Amino acid sequence: MTFDAVHVAIRTNVRKQRAFGEPESLRLIVRSIVEHWPEAIPTSDAVASGELLFDGALEVGEFTNQSLIGYARKINATHIVRGLREASDFNEEFNLHGVAERIDASIPLVHFICEAQFLHVSSSTAKELDALGEDIGWLVMPSVEAAFAARRR
Repeated sequence: MTFDAVHVAIRTNVRKQRAFGEPESLRLIVRSIVEHWPEAIPTSDAVASGELLFDGALEVGEFTNQSLIGYARKINATHIVRGLREASDFNEEFNLHGVAERIDASIPLVHFICEAQFLHVSSSTAKELDALGEDIGWLVMPSVEAAFAARRR
Protein backbone atom coordinates (compact mmCIF):
# COMPACT_ATOMS: atom_id res chain seq x y z
CA MET A 1 0.00 0.00 0.00
CA THR A 2 1.36 3.40 -0.97
CA PHE A 3 -0.64 5.48 1.54
CA ASP A 4 -2.45 4.54 4.75
CA ALA A 5 -5.33 6.91 3.97
CA VAL A 6 -6.43 8.82 0.88
CA HIS A 7 -8.59 11.93 0.63
CA VAL A 8 -10.30 12.51 -2.73
CA ALA A 9 -11.16 16.18 -2.90
CA ILE A 10 -13.02 18.27 -5.46
CA ARG A 11 -12.89 21.97 -5.99
CA THR A 12 -14.68 24.17 -8.47
CA ASN A 13 -12.39 25.16 -11.32
CA VAL A 14 -13.44 28.68 -12.30
CA ARG A 15 -12.10 28.05 -15.83
CA LYS A 16 -14.54 25.18 -16.43
CA GLN A 17 -18.30 24.71 -16.46
CA ARG A 18 -19.36 21.95 -14.06
CA ALA A 19 -21.80 19.29 -15.21
CA PHE A 20 -23.04 18.86 -11.62
CA GLY A 21 -22.85 20.97 -8.48
CA GLU A 22 -20.46 20.06 -5.68
CA PRO A 23 -22.96 18.10 -3.54
CA GLU A 24 -24.05 16.00 -6.52
CA SER A 25 -20.43 15.53 -7.66
CA LEU A 26 -19.51 14.25 -4.20
CA ARG A 27 -22.41 11.79 -4.24
CA LEU A 28 -21.45 10.59 -7.73
CA ILE A 29 -17.83 10.06 -6.73
CA VAL A 30 -18.87 7.99 -3.72
CA ARG A 31 -21.40 6.00 -5.76
CA SER A 32 -18.80 5.36 -8.48
CA ILE A 33 -16.28 4.11 -5.94
CA VAL A 34 -18.83 1.77 -4.39
CA GLU A 35 -19.94 0.55 -7.85
CA HIS A 36 -16.35 -0.32 -8.68
CA TRP A 37 -15.39 -1.58 -5.21
CA PRO A 38 -18.50 -2.83 -3.34
CA GLU A 39 -16.32 -3.49 -0.28
CA ALA A 40 -15.85 0.29 0.03
CA ILE A 41 -19.35 0.74 1.49
CA PRO A 42 -19.43 3.89 3.66
CA THR A 43 -18.93 3.50 7.39
CA SER A 44 -21.75 4.60 9.72
CA ASP A 45 -23.71 7.66 8.60
CA ALA A 46 -21.10 9.35 6.43
CA VAL A 47 -22.09 12.85 5.41
CA ALA A 48 -21.86 14.23 1.87
CA SER A 49 -18.95 16.53 2.67
CA GLY A 50 -16.89 13.80 4.31
CA GLU A 51 -17.77 10.35 2.98
CA LEU A 52 -15.62 7.68 4.64
CA LEU A 53 -15.02 4.54 2.60
CA PHE A 54 -12.90 1.43 3.12
CA ASP A 55 -13.33 1.69 6.91
CA GLY A 56 -12.14 5.29 6.88
CA ALA A 57 -9.07 4.76 4.70
CA LEU A 58 -10.70 6.76 1.87
CA GLU A 59 -12.46 10.05 2.39
CA VAL A 60 -14.29 12.08 -0.25
CA GLY A 61 -14.67 15.79 0.35
CA GLU A 62 -14.45 19.25 -1.12
CA PHE A 63 -12.55 22.41 -0.46
CA THR A 64 -13.62 25.94 -1.28
CA ASN A 65 -12.09 29.34 -0.72
CA GLN A 66 -8.66 27.87 -0.07
CA SER A 67 -5.73 26.60 -2.05
CA LEU A 68 -4.91 22.95 -2.60
CA ILE A 69 -1.97 23.41 -0.23
CA GLY A 70 -4.25 25.03 2.36
CA TYR A 71 -6.62 22.07 2.15
CA ALA A 72 -3.71 19.62 2.41
CA ARG A 73 -2.55 21.40 5.56
CA LYS A 74 -6.08 21.35 7.00
CA ILE A 75 -6.39 17.57 6.65
CA ASN A 76 -2.75 16.99 7.70
CA ALA A 77 -1.84 15.45 4.33
CA THR A 78 1.71 14.20 3.94
CA HIS A 79 1.53 14.23 0.12
CA ILE A 80 -0.68 15.54 -2.67
CA VAL A 81 -1.34 12.96 -5.38
CA ARG A 82 -2.19 14.12 -8.88
CA GLY A 83 -2.82 12.13 -12.04
CA LEU A 84 -1.34 12.59 -15.49
CA ARG A 85 -3.19 11.43 -18.61
CA GLU A 86 -1.48 13.14 -21.48
CA ALA A 87 1.46 15.38 -22.29
CA SER A 88 -0.63 18.55 -22.00
CA ASP A 89 -1.38 17.64 -18.36
CA PHE A 90 2.34 17.72 -17.65
CA ASN A 91 2.71 21.45 -18.38
CA GLU A 92 -0.13 22.40 -16.05
CA GLU A 93 1.06 20.02 -13.34
CA PHE A 94 4.65 21.23 -13.69
CA ASN A 95 3.44 24.79 -13.05
CA LEU A 96 1.29 23.69 -10.10
CA HIS A 97 4.23 21.78 -8.67
CA GLY A 98 6.38 24.92 -8.71
CA VAL A 99 3.69 27.07 -7.10
CA ALA A 100 2.88 24.46 -4.45
CA GLU A 101 6.53 24.03 -3.54
CA ARG A 102 6.86 27.78 -3.02
CA ILE A 103 3.79 27.86 -0.76
CA ASP A 104 4.79 24.83 1.32
CA ALA A 105 7.69 22.60 0.32
CA SER A 106 6.91 20.20 3.18
CA ILE A 107 3.95 18.72 1.27
CA PRO A 108 5.33 17.13 -1.90
CA LEU A 109 3.25 16.60 -5.02
CA VAL A 110 3.36 13.05 -6.32
CA HIS A 111 2.21 12.25 -9.85
CA PHE A 112 0.88 8.97 -11.16
CA ILE A 113 0.49 8.28 -14.85
CA CYS A 114 -2.83 6.62 -15.58
CA GLU A 115 -3.19 3.28 -17.30
CA ALA A 116 -3.45 3.43 -21.10
CA GLN A 117 -7.15 2.50 -21.04
CA PHE A 118 -7.92 5.74 -19.18
CA LEU A 119 -5.87 8.18 -21.28
CA HIS A 120 -8.97 9.45 -23.08
CA VAL A 121 -11.19 9.76 -19.99
CA SER A 122 -12.13 13.30 -19.04
CA SER A 123 -15.17 15.15 -17.80
CA SER A 124 -15.02 17.35 -20.90
CA THR A 125 -15.28 14.31 -23.16
CA ALA A 126 -18.21 12.91 -21.17
CA LYS A 127 -20.05 16.24 -21.24
CA GLU A 128 -19.48 16.74 -24.96
CA LEU A 129 -20.51 13.23 -25.98
CA ASP A 130 -23.58 13.37 -23.74
CA ALA A 131 -24.61 16.74 -25.24
CA LEU A 132 -24.35 15.15 -28.71
CA GLY A 133 -26.56 12.25 -27.65
CA GLU A 134 -23.75 9.70 -27.79
CA ASP A 135 -23.44 6.74 -25.42
CA ILE A 136 -21.16 7.52 -22.49
CA GLY A 137 -21.61 4.22 -20.65
CA TRP A 138 -18.13 3.10 -21.73
CA LEU A 139 -16.64 6.30 -20.34
CA VAL A 140 -18.30 6.76 -16.93
CA MET A 141 -19.67 4.62 -14.11
CA PRO A 142 -23.39 3.68 -14.23
CA SER A 143 -24.40 6.20 -11.54
CA VAL A 144 -22.76 9.02 -13.51
CA GLU A 145 -24.41 7.88 -16.74
CA ALA A 146 -27.77 7.86 -14.92
CA ALA A 147 -27.15 11.37 -13.56
CA PHE A 148 -26.41 12.68 -17.08
CA ALA A 149 -29.60 11.00 -18.34
CA ALA A 150 -31.65 12.54 -15.51
CA ARG A 151 -30.20 15.94 -16.32
CA ARG A 152 -31.38 15.67 -19.94
CA ARG A 153 -35.02 15.01 -18.91
